[in-house]
Amino acid sequence: SNVFVSGAYWQGFQVFFLPILNTFGWSRAALSGAFSMRQMETGLFAPVIGFMVDKYGPRRVIMGAGFVLGLGMILVSFTFSLWSFYLFFMIASLGASGTSHAIGWAVAISRWFKRKRGIALGIGMSGPVLTGLVLIFVTYFVNNYGWRASVAGAGVVLWLTVIPMAMLIRESPESQGMLPDGDVLKAPDEEIESTGPVHTERAAEPGFTMSQALRSRAFWIASLLFAGMFFGTSAIQVHQIPYFQSVGFSTGKAALTVSLVFALSGIGRIGAGYLADYVDIRFILGGMVGFHVIAWTYLVTAGVDSLLSALPFTILFGVPFGAMVSIRAVLLAQLFGTRSLGSLSGMLQATAMASGVVGPVFMGWIFDVRGDYSLAIKVFIFVTAATLPLAFLVRTRAVVDAETLSTPS
Repeated sequence: SNVFVSGAYWQGFQVFFLPILNTFGWSRAALSGAFSMRQMETGLFAPVIGFMVDKYGPRRVIMGAGFVLGLGMILVSFTFSLWSFYLFFMIASLGASGTSHAIGWAVAISRWFKRKRGIALGIGMSGPVLTGLVLIFVTYFVNNYGWRASVAGAGVVLWLTVIPMAMLIRESPESQGMLPDGDVLKAPDEEIESTGPVHTERAAEPGFTMSQALRSRAFWIASLLFAGMFFGTSAIQVHQIPYFQSVGFSTGKAALTVSLVFALSGIGRIGAGYLADYVDIRFILGGMVGFHVIAWTYLVTAGVDSLLSALPFTILFGVPFGAMVSIRAVLLAQLFGTRSLGSLSGMLQATAMASGVVGPVFMGWIFDVRGDYSLAIKVFIFVTAATLPLAFLVRTRAVVDAETLSTPS
């Protein structure tokens, strides 16, 4: 599901960026504003989506959101002005937020696993690793059939993939007569002798309510950490193809750098999830920050002008970028349990992505004013490096328990 959502929407719009710009003659900052509004909308609606996932289950939420996403993409193909693009793009954004693996899929996976939750989330969130395959097709169709037909076609494809796949979700192992990790749920003898299947409600894992978690310092430290990292990553997700085009890459080669980042992100998604089951998660968070600082520094100092010279950036950026995706749900589940994981994932996304509203417009504005992106990347180096101490300030579950219990309700 997320292969298509990422390839057609989250990353696919990088391929549509310049063709739309050339059609209407808008500035990069003006068009980037829509992507910043996407971040704002994602942040504002994330807590609502998280609450809906906790209340109604991920299956219903992802199915409904998949329909809205496909509709929004089709509407974008009818864009006739800047305001209409913003409106249609925001409809698609609302649907994309609901299909995101950061909330709905994270909750679904977390309910089914406990002992190996980290590696399960890492594998479950690795779909966008194959984004490159989708981008190849998106680039082909844009070059041969134009961006309008390609965007509309992407909307139809999203209907035909996301909705059917969401229908396969089972809300919890208990609803299937099982326990997390595939353990068998033992029913009383009289139930075993009955002819019907055993039905049980989902047993709530011991954990925090949302209000309890929000009173802990650990949650807000994590929010600031991810906010600092999202400032740069949200910007490059919009401008990576335009950036490499600005230093002489063709559209196809620039799109290939995006494909490489997402392919390599699979190492981070699965690797970080696996490590989180065995090592202190703070070391993983610190590694994410450190490698991103090195990646930004390389990009602005190495004189990247070929695919070969871009390869170190794709490795240094892609692996920790993937780790960011899977480690958020693992971190929240480790600290607060799964009782309110949907709502907490939404809140973390809302608070952290506030900086993602600024990032894309800032990067586009810097290019409009200076004619290149180098100053924006230098700012990303500084902001990302400033979050390093936060990675080691995240407390253990025991400390969070004591801290929250000592705070008046």
